[in-house]
Amino acid sequence: MKITIGILAYNESLNIEKTLASLFEQTVFTNSSEIHQNYNWSVVVVPNGCSDNTHEVAKNYLTSAVPKLNNPFISFGVVSLTQAGKSNAWNEFVHHISDKDTDIFIFIDADIFFGYKETIENSLNLLHNSTAEVVVDAPLKFFDENAPKLIRTISERTSNTKVNELAGIAGSFYCVRAATIREVWLPVGLSGEDGFVYSMMITDKFRIQPNPGLVIRAKNASHYFEGLTKLSSIIHHEVRLVIGTTLNCYLTWDTLYFLTNPEGQGAGYLIKELNQNKPNWYKDFITNNIKNRGYWVLPRGMLLRRLYYLKNLNIKNILYRIPLFLVSFIFDLYVFFKANSKLKSGQGIGFW
Repeated sequence: MKITIGILAYNESLNIEKTLASLFEQTVFTNSSEIHQNYNWSVVVVPNGCSDNTHEVAKNYLTSAVPKLNNPFISFGVVSLTQAGKSNAWNEFVHHISDKDTDIFIFIDADIFFGYKETIENSLNLLHNSTAEVVVDAPLKFFDENAPKLIRTISERTSNTKVNELAGIAGSFYCVRAATIREVWLPVGLSGEDGFVYSMMITDKFRIQPNPGLVIRAKNASHYFEGLTKLSSIIHHEVRLVIGTTLNCYLTWDTLYFLTNPEGQGAGYLIKELNQNKPNWYKDFITNNIKNRGYWVLPRGMLLRRLYYLKNLNIKNILYRIPLFLVSFIFDLYVFFKANSKLKSGQGIGFW
């Protein structure tokens, strides 16, 4: 069985070594795992549009580190793309760069490190022993020890990731069956590719009704990403997430959900055709949607997202959380109006 690990990187020369070091500390790359013996591995770093030396740092590290693993079934490569953008890099990696005999893809961001040495092993075992198409871990924030406590609290509270909640896809780490992911193409210029991939996976590319059970979370599996500690950065990040979610809703649940033939090839092939024949189709699609939606262009349910966290609590816990809820709601309102303004002014597409 062939497993290909893709690390899509944009100006990550300061982080890529730490990520690769953490990757090779996983049990699948040591003698402590049966998976080490049974699989062929390919590790591919895809720097895209970088203005730093991510390519050189990654290549030098891999050239030095891989031989030390003493595993003849591990290959590696670094393939740089001139065009920046994760969606384009994702398409190139899945459909052109990766080995055609890949059975499972593992996607990793270039600025994470793993919480469990068994994260990949546990994720792969769960994928093999389930009917799911995607297995994820728990994405967790870490903070610089000098970060102000108030900012840390705000950053932690704005994270929607809860270990015990329904699994979603965080683009920083997920394992997926190659046969199903190769039926997916991302619109070039897409913001929030993880949300788009999630929608495609739980609907079999919009050929079935949503089945969240097709994406599941492994136990004893996690990775860490750096939490933001500047209020301006937190706001920028949240605005980006709201914009990405909004644009995904336009394309997925407002459009592909209704257009896709359940008996046909699936929505991925429609995206592929549009990317090839109308390179600016996604930008035009979003522009027209925004133009036709009046002043408020965000999905209505977003305004109530904090209420969803309270609905299963008892009265005592609700009363205890009301002060934090009000602060979070006011923060959300500011973010929503800022995101709405950017979309209306045409600044939302490609916002990063």
